[in-house]
Amino acid sequence: MIARLLHGASVAFLLTATAALAQPAGGGSTGDANKQICRSVSDTGSRLGHTRACHTAQEWADLRRQTRQNVDRIQTRQSMNADPTGQ
Repeated sequence: MIARLLHGASVAFLLTATAALAQPAGGGSTGDANKQICRSVSDTGSRLGHTRACHTAQEWADLRRQTRQNVDRIQTRQSMNADPTGQ
């Protein structure tokens, strides 16, 4: 079960990290809060596959925040479940 959670978190993290590094296709204007920003997101496990994701700037920020929280939560659970003897 932990492996499944870790896999899901790493997929979400990679998608968000890739999206955060991608440049917005629409230019640098941030005046319109409802303006859609589309980014090409690489599919995990494929060198050639990618998906186009479109969200507002606020939605992209929310996705990054949620991904950070999920990764932190999974890392905290792992450290709590770690064997204190190191075996």
